[in-house]
Amino acid sequence: MKTRKLLKKLCAEYAVSGRENEMSGIITELTEKYAYEIKELPTGTIIAEVGNKKAKRHIMLDAHIDRIGLVVTYINEEGFLKAEPVGGMDLRALAGTVVTVMGRENVTGVICTLPPHLIDKEAGFTRDMIWIDTGLSPERVNELVSVGDTAIVKSFFRELIGDKAAVSALDNRAGCAVIIRCAELVSKKLTDTRLSLVFSSQEETNESGAKTAAFLLEPDEAIVVDVGFAKQSGVPAHLSGKLGAGPIISIAPSLSRKMTDGLIASAKELGISFDYEVDGSTTGTNADGISITRGGIPCAVISVPEKNMHTQTETVSLDDIENTAKVIAGYITGGAEK
Repeated sequence: MKTRKLLKKLCAEYAVSGRENEMSGIITELTEKYAYEIKELPTGTIIAEVGNKKAKRHIMLDAHIDRIGLVVTYINEEGFLKAEPVGGMDLRALAGTVVTVMGRENVTGVICTLPPHLIDKEAGFTRDMIWIDTGLSPERVNELVSVGDTAIVKSFFRELIGDKAAVSALDNRAGCAVIIRCAELVSKKLTDTRLSLVFSSQEETNESGAKTAAFLLEPDEAIVVDVGFAKQSGVPAHLSGKLGAGPIISIAPSLSRKMTDGLIASAKELGISFDYEVDGSTTGTNADGISITRGGIPCAVISVPEKNMHTQTETVSLDDIENTAKVIAGYITGGAEK
């Protein structure tokens, strides 16, 4: 499946952290061609098994499937919904934003904001200011919405100039697209490898999905695919990769240098450009939990550069998604996937 179509399908699904079961159908649809088994864990994590079930070499490819969002915590007498962030929502981007509340029916609402004339312009937008106005009567609101219902910012898949795309949930549906595309590239070549595609739950909240999946699978090694910071004004150059110039490969004490070098070698063999992200301790990804599971699992991290992270206009390059998949495929098969 072409990268654009694959990514668009993935980003259309809701699945805020804790509601990953909403992705079960689409993941089954997108992986059943390559997988000999697909299962959903109690945590909401979905695992698609590809390759040789009895192979001695077992690699786990992880990309978290959850997205940031909001959860309704209170409904006042006027029918306004108090909400709290689920995950690291960028509060600066919330004021006036259109949202979809997943109640008994989907309800469209707007994050309330005061006119700029009436506020302290230096105060900013804080958690206590998150109220959703649906425009409905209090009675109708209570018929449709309950405390605990989740919401997402309303966003549409937009193709930008060149190979770029902007939409919410690219963190980390871009990573999910990478591992699905990787499975497509290598599925017929895994005679001596078992490949577990892990679409992990709750990375944005507590990383429980990847930890429990790694404990269950006990792979020989794991590659975590996430998004990283793309170069733009205000982002330090040493913490970012250029959009459209290939993946970002992480180097950190918590990662396997042997695996990292293998990804670097694969990229060079393929002639795919890449950037580095170097951390002095851990990575801030699921690799931090996977690497200390059971007796320890060697890990590597490779990321798709992304602008505007944790907003409704997250932006990536489709070429970067394709090239990230190719680098991983080359590492797995030991040869260039051109």
